[in-house]
Amino acid sequence: MDKKLFLLDAYALIYRAYYALIRAPRMTSRGFNTSAIFGFVNTLEEVLNKQQPSHIAVCFDPSGPTFRHEAYPEYKAQRDKQPEDITLSIPYIKDIIKAYGIPAIEIPGYEADDVIGTLSHIAEKEGYITYMMTPDKDYGQLVTDRVLMFKPSLRGSEMEIRGPEEICGRYGIKSPQQVVDILALEGDAVDNIPGCPGVGEKTAMKLISEWGTVENLLGNTDSLKGALQRKIVDNAEQIRFSKFLATIKTDVPVDIPIDNLRRGDIDVNTLTGIYTELEFRTFIKRLHDRHGDNQPSDPTPEAKPAAANEMPSLFDIIDEPVQQADTSAMADSEHDYIANTDLATLEATINEAVKAGRVGVTLYAIGSDDMTSRWMGTAISTSEGKAVYIAMPPQGAARDEMLKILAKLFTSPFVTIVSHDVKRDYLLLKREGIAFTAPYYDTSVAHYLIEPEMNHSFPRVVAAYLDYHTLDYDDTSRTRKKGEPLPAGEEMLRLCEVADMTLRLYNKLNPLIESNGVKNLMDDIELPLIKVLAEMEWTGVRIDVEALAELSRKYTSQLREMEQEAYRLAGGEFNIGSPMQVGEVLFERLKIDAKAKRTKRGAYSTTEEVLEKYRNVHPIVDTILEIRGIRKLLTTYIDALPQLINQSTGKIHTTYNQTVTATGRISSTNPNLQNIPIRTDDGREIRRAFIADRGDLFMSADYSQIELRLIADISGDNDMIEAFLSGADIHQATAAKIYKERIEDVSDEQRRRAKTANFGIIYGISAFGLSERLRIPRAEAKMLIDGYFATYPHIKEYIAEAIEKARSDGYVTTIMGRKRMLPEINSRNAVVRGYAERNAVNAPIQGSAADIIKLAMVNIARNFEQEGLKSRMIMQVHDELIFNVVPEELERVQAIVTSDMMNAYHGRVPLIVSSGVGSNWLEAH
Repeated sequence: MDKKLFLLDAYALIYRAYYALIRAPRMTSRGFNTSAIFGFVNTLEEVLNKQQPSHIAVCFDPSGPTFRHEAYPEYKAQRDKQPEDITLSIPYIKDIIKAYGIPAIEIPGYEADDVIGTLSHIAEKEGYITYMMTPDKDYGQLVTDRVLMFKPSLRGSEMEIRGPEEICGRYGIKSPQQVVDILALEGDAVDNIPGCPGVGEKTAMKLISEWGTVENLLGNTDSLKGALQRKIVDNAEQIRFSKFLATIKTDVPVDIPIDNLRRGDIDVNTLTGIYTELEFRTFIKRLHDRHGDNQPSDPTPEAKPAAANEMPSLFDIIDEPVQQADTSAMADSEHDYIANTDLATLEATINEAVKAGRVGVTLYAIGSDDMTSRWMGTAISTSEGKAVYIAMPPQGAARDEMLKILAKLFTSPFVTIVSHDVKRDYLLLKREGIAFTAPYYDTSVAHYLIEPEMNHSFPRVVAAYLDYHTLDYDDTSRTRKKGEPLPAGEEMLRLCEVADMTLRLYNKLNPLIESNGVKNLMDDIELPLIKVLAEMEWTGVRIDVEALAELSRKYTSQLREMEQEAYRLAGGEFNIGSPMQVGEVLFERLKIDAKAKRTKRGAYSTTEEVLEKYRNVHPIVDTILEIRGIRKLLTTYIDALPQLINQSTGKIHTTYNQTVTATGRISSTNPNLQNIPIRTDDGREIRRAFIADRGDLFMSADYSQIELRLIADISGDNDMIEAFLSGADIHQATAAKIYKERIEDVSDEQRRRAKTANFGIIYGISAFGLSERLRIPRAEAKMLIDGYFATYPHIKEYIAEAIEKARSDGYVTTIMGRKRMLPEINSRNAVVRGYAERNAVNAPIQGSAADIIKLAMVNIARNFEQEGLKSRMIMQVHDELIFNVVPEELERVQAIVTSDMMNAYHGRVPLIVSSGVGSNWLEAH
């Protein structure tokens, strides 16, 4: 049976619900308008009860600007301010979604439709049928045989499902993908997408029906006649740009496996509390009629003593005969799964495992994360179809004895432990005092190297490589986040199954590692890196809570002063947090731009991109932008970081993700270290709160312009290589060549433009993008790009060759052999193809930089261990490594780190490393 994934466009449904009741709004006795909440919950319940999705998520637009706003500040600028009733309703709606056990997804920089487009694209590849729940017609471009539009019912109307046939019939086109071409011509008044002036929907449909795409149309304008020809020709660039704006992305960096969107348990008590406050009596009755008073399990059972009925002990397992367990899920796999019976038998089991030389292993743990979860059981597979499960007593002497025996497996040099998450296993063992020193192999990392673009979750990889589809339960190879123990017999079967399938995966994936040419990458970088990352997570980083509190007090005080200054400049008080009032002050009271565009209802756009244009026009604009920036720092970082401190260690233990980014870069979560702001003085101050352990030093080591050095090396451009070898400032040298100036005569503005071009070219920046970023005319931006390529001709050759090779091979590689698959490099869709082409150019550069710093990390950790140093590597952020250093080891640490980073790769341009030391990150950087 096909798995059904429902993806809800949150704001589209919320607005729809709100305006459906606009003439007769629902009000509480306190005067709170609950129309948006009531309508949204009605829609949600209809989907859950009538459609019975197996997987579901609700996607929200982010609060800040998106990539479309960055490309086009006028995007959605004419929209009215969000009604206050909706703004006040959003927190309730998010709490309700959470209580339903449904993920709410919001990705900074991307709209909900881009997130839905990406998730539906991934889900289709993984065999799901996806229903995009929205009234927005733009989604038609995403429709396929397995990705459908689901328009919910309204005012008694029936719900509507639109597939390819319905979309094509509606617009008179051959493929749903052509919807975006119609939008490019027609434009979109709601989103302020310009389109082609004078071309409406009917004309757009007719043109696309005849010519297929706007690109084909623009290439055949000679066939058009009269006024229509002039409109198309005169607005060709605007049409192309409109298509860019109207195209829903399918490659958003959403680090969420589709299987994680499985429907969760409903928290009846929480929902009852919310519904009581909102006076939703009907919903309360319906809730208890359907679900009673059942509650989800305690999310932190490890924090209290385990009761006998919470976690089956070893003896509970063996008292239940295996043949009585539900084995229906194993019908298509012959197996011999048993439970271990006593300590003597366990000793024999471990000896047999060591003799096998290679075993599949999975650890069963209960808890919310790797640093706090409790190891409760182990399954070991010595050969395909054979596995043993060992359940561990929650505490006491029996557990201690069992740990001693199990330690022999994980410390033996004669057996390779095969797991789908070695890093997690390493941390669980370390918390029990067991050093994981045995050789290991991680099947998720293997799959990541073979298919970096795909989902690497255990069930997905098993389904893809073993053609085994019965793993429809939670991924038991990972920590069970809700802390719910499995029933005894089911636990044994499922864990044995995971261990068995892990060993089978090794037998499938390891030969592919060889044949794909990534064995050295696997053996020399990725596998040893697992232990390095685990130790970094274990060590953690200390946070100066008082420093953050002081920053909070300082910035809160600054905010008050800046608000008073804004009031003074405005000639009176106003709500700085209200875009509408800001617009009125700037454009009506202060009249900073008499031609400022207004919406139909008279509001002004005051997004960050819009205000940046006026920063030098009036001092109040700069003040407002600074106020917004400080408010974001306070809510996102300064007041949030202390909440992430582990109460047992007093440190933050971020999670490093090794198999998330397709480029090979390491990412991190809780917190995301890569996003800690560094561009502004206020943002950099946050680094002051990252401190060394008492009596120790904080050291930072950073690669200097590694990506530019790599593109010079890979392209072989002699002029750029010479610029680096001469020791000159690369941006100043570039500016001197482009502007034909002596290097000492280059102005700061010329250097700034050259720097933007240096980095922008790597990322495929266009003349339009460069003009927007530098705020210069497009013609001047084009001249700058042309001048850049004239200065470094081999860079242009490299770009062309990289794209051509990607078209031929379907992928590109880094200098160390990492592959980036580019299946859409030959797409007929120009926007999709353009994105793949930019990746073809950038991926080898960014991926090579990732490989180099990973190799440096492995070598540094190995040298630290060999020399018995107490200093530790504690953070990795972009091209920077951070260390907690024992003072007497500083000189040796600096020598090892600098040498290992510089010698991780030798090319025509040497790698340069700068380092600093201080009591905190800001001082050291």
